[in-house]
Amino acid sequence: MLVIEREEVYEALRALGDNVALAGTALASRLPEVAAATTLEQRAARLRSLLLQAIELLRPPRRSSFGSLESRSYDVLTLRYVEGLSVREVCQELSLGPRQVHRALREAEAKLARVISGQVAGSELAAGTVGGDPLAGELLTLDAQPMTVQLVPVLREALSLVQPLAERLGVTLQIEPLPESAPCLGDPAILKQLLVQFTSAALQASAPGGAVSLALHAEREGPLLQLRFEAEPPRLHAERFAAAERIALSLGIQCRAELRACGRSEVRLRLRAGGPLRVLVVEDNPGVAELYKRYLAPMGWVVHVVADPRLAAEVARRNQPDAIVLDVMMPKSDGWTVLAQLRAQPETASTPVVVCSVVDDPELALTLGASAYLRKPVSRSQLIAALRRSLAAGAEQRQAPGQHRGA
Repeated sequence: MLVIEREEVYEALRALGDNVALAGTALASRLPEVAAATTLEQRAARLRSLLLQAIELLRPPRRSSFGSLESRSYDVLTLRYVEGLSVREVCQELSLGPRQVHRALREAEAKLARVISGQVAGSELAAGTVGGDPLAGELLTLDAQPMTVQLVPVLREALSLVQPLAERLGVTLQIEPLPESAPCLGDPAILKQLLVQFTSAALQASAPGGAVSLALHAEREGPLLQLRFEAEPPRLHAERFAAAERIALSLGIQCRAELRACGRSEVRLRLRAGGPLRVLVVEDNPGVAELYKRYLAPMGWVVHVVADPRLAAEVARRNQPDAIVLDVMMPKSDGWTVLAQLRAQPETASTPVVVCSVVDDPELALTLGASAYLRKPVSRSQLIAALRRSLAAGAEQRQAPGQHRGA
């Protein structure tokens, strides 16, 4: 087994934002996947992605408050190396003394070395187990490839896979007439797996002689899939539905499961319509930019990064992104100036802007026209939720009388 030392991880983390230095680290030469890259840029990109993924695996599976003991390893690594804060600034953010921060960093770096060793060795950590939660790691590393697909053929394939189970259990699959066309945005393979998982759970929760009814409605906001069944208490395993629900939500699919041990249960899935959303990320830190890409790519969002804030307004004007994620503390210019420029030009005046910064000034961000403000470090759920809220608010504003983009 390849054992990665803490010192090797420390060296790589210090070079996280420098392609030349990162590609030349000892860790880059020891990891086969990284060392096999043909160019310096590819080596740096592969190692940076691996390090960011490993850091995310240290995020507590349960919701923990920022700075808590449970999330300390994740917090110190993110603040110090991903966000690039000094040790003094980390002390201020976490309300800790310098000795405590240095000790926490050493412990976190050692944990990270074990995670990377496990990934290389194909151990439990390589499979993406996060704090005893395999699904969290699986969702983190899920490489979804969203595209516009017709849901009906995907659904038929899923139903053909669960039909033998329905026959064995003595449960009837009742399928209402399917629409001719139900386009949606998603990865067809993962969508099929998700449909199989929900339908299988519903079949196994039903008593012999029961029925699971399925209806698919083609609606403007996206296809709506409904599963209804009578659950039998000993057969109803809520954790199966909860796992499927987590997968759906991670893919941007609205999901609601109303489970009743006695009575009618229902699962509703609202899939996404339309093409992929385009997000412009204005961020000079390549580690943070790569992290945001990892957050948003599984949602089918196309992410374009601008590292030089002086170019942000012009790139946004030409490319017309659906939303912008904006840092504040950047060299050569600052996020406040960029935000003012975006709001001053007609082409981007109404484009939703989510400000993500270590600077704690949400009032200024909102006053200058930001749609939302997030304090770094930003989690995947926070960023996605802020973008969704901002996009929804922007759509409502454009639909209001007398309002339109570029007005």
